[in-house]
Amino acid sequence: MKNKHKIPALNMMLVCFLLCILSVAGNKQDRWEKWLDEVRPIITNSELSVFKTLQTEEDKRRFQKLFWQARDPTPQTPTNEYMVEYYTRRRYAENRLEGANSDRGKIYVLLGEPSEKRNYIGDEDIIDCELWIYKGEGRPGLSPIMYLIFFRPNNLGRYKLFYPGHNTPVDILSPNYRRGALSTYQAYNMLKAKFPELAAATLSIIPETGNLMLMGASTSSAHMIAQIFKLPEREVERSYLRNFASLEGIVDVDYSMKEIRGSGSVSISEDRGFRFLSFSLLPDAIHTKKSADNFDTARIAITVRIADKEGKTIHQQEREINLDLDPAKKRDLEKRKLAFNDFAPLIDGQFRVILTFSNKSTNEFFVYEDQINITEKTFPVLVGYKVRELSTDEFIPFRMENHKVLNDPRAIFNNADSLEGLIHSEETPEVFLIHHEEDYSIQINDITQKGKVFIFKQPLGDVKTGNYILSVKIGDIEVFQKILSVLSFQVEKPLELDRAESFLSHYNYTYMIGKEYLNKGNVEAALGQFKKLPKDFWNANTLPVIARAYYRMKDYQKVIELLEREEVAKDYSVLLLLGNSCLELKKLQTAAEYFEKLRKYGDTVKNNRVLGAIYYSLGEREKAQIYYERAKELEKKKKEKNQGKIGPMQ
Repeated sequence: MKNKHKIPALNMMLVCFLLCILSVAGNKQDRWEKWLDEVRPIITNSELSVFKTLQTEEDKRRFQKLFWQARDPTPQTPTNEYMVEYYTRRRYAENRLEGANSDRGKIYVLLGEPSEKRNYIGDEDIIDCELWIYKGEGRPGLSPIMYLIFFRPNNLGRYKLFYPGHNTPVDILSPNYRRGALSTYQAYNMLKAKFPELAAATLSIIPETGNLMLMGASTSSAHMIAQIFKLPEREVERSYLRNFASLEGIVDVDYSMKEIRGSGSVSISEDRGFRFLSFSLLPDAIHTKKSADNFDTARIAITVRIADKEGKTIHQQEREINLDLDPAKKRDLEKRKLAFNDFAPLIDGQFRVILTFSNKSTNEFFVYEDQINITEKTFPVLVGYKVRELSTDEFIPFRMENHKVLNDPRAIFNNADSLEGLIHSEETPEVFLIHHEEDYSIQINDITQKGKVFIFKQPLGDVKTGNYILSVKIGDIEVFQKILSVLSFQVEKPLELDRAESFLSHYNYTYMIGKEYLNKGNVEAALGQFKKLPKDFWNANTLPVIARAYYRMKDYQKVIELLEREEVAKDYSVLLLLGNSCLELKKLQTAAEYFEKLRKYGDTVKNNRVLGAIYYSLGEREKAQIYYERAKELEKKKKEKNQGKIGPMQ
């Protein structure tokens, strides 16, 4: 009997011991899951992947230590200012902004306190919304001024980040207005009449880039929002990860969207006097959501950013597409895939092209990047599997003269295909297909001329499978190369969705080229393009840009003449140009009026100093002293705020 009593007692002790061990292990596991949740807004995908491979408590503690050390802006001091600031922001987001993982919380954690915050709660004409203004952060890839709207759809639920293009001014108006058939333009004008700054922010998060005429089609907002969420990827040194595991196979993505696979291609084309960048994006899959009428839908954004060697943006645009697919179209799309084709006029130069495909319905994206170099000696070449003759005068991607090339961004062919293309040249070209590894090449002899375009064709039935270089020569000089593959099996060609624009758009291209020259710093060439525009193109949308060119040419009187027109909105950049131009012309009283108006965009040290100097020169010493004192006060507050804080996360 004693043994019968002792055995259960021993079992009970063993059970308690095991439960104790499991409890400790569980607490440790919960601790690391809690920590990962805490740092989710800033941990990179590489870091997360490495952390998940760690098995021991010691390695995890060492990882955590190095994780914060990699972000410490002043490692020589005992305090990690980054970590202190991060948790301060996180606590504020949890307590005041619906949580660190809410839209407002994510932005606050990444960017910190906005320079200004406008609250529009309680107005009967619009839903609850806030406007956050960030200024001069100096963060990599971000605009120096950004306007972010957060709104509660239909005044229900949490605040959501407003995506210009995807969202429209209609979404900001009270539900009572939206019951009618309000157009986007009517909604914008209604909003502008009462809240002009909020209305402008619905067009673009970057001031002055929004355009009512191109609403949802040519903004930089999608790219800029992506840059905000990619800050953790760019602002941390991750070399410490080599202490834990190999980085092979780890792909960096941000936590706001899921990265998917896709292909892209860029080509230079020429059409009726304009040089274009034609580009294509082909996602491996387009996931959809069911609509109320049982259609499969997806909201797609195609964004292009063209930057020079220094990283300065020369051109950027966005195109929004709403896909509504019935079951038959959905099956066809799953079988053949869909390529999104677009184009943009482009000047000569060496550029980096960044193309982004975003599925807003499912929060998926992929990015394709390439380098291009365009000179006066560049011969535009388009390559694909079919050259099609056109009967329309519309501008479309991959067009030269009256022909268009159908292409697959993957650059894959099979023996049933024909390799076809267009070459813009005054001289007859030579075209070769050279095997990448074997001593084997084909000269393409089927070349015909149509105007300034040569059309070449090469059936691939007898061509060996493998990788090839397509080479184009003019005279003895190779002017073009492209790598392509000939496969032994058939791959379905993608469907193509082209953006088309009327022939009347050529004046838009003239303006866009002028703007590109201005962004590149070639002011004379920019003005040369602007002067080609008819008078009705010198309007409220274009004049601020044209005036910027005259300002750089130091024609300050012309700047004032253009920007003081009644139709030009007196926003931040316009007021700054007017104020500075008046200063240059010694029109001090008028300059003071413009700089006073600028204060509504921010009570800054610089603006107060400028006003102090103006009033001092005008002999108004007391008024000048007020502004000088205000500048000192703001400077002191800024210094105090930065002490013990990281400012922009490094």
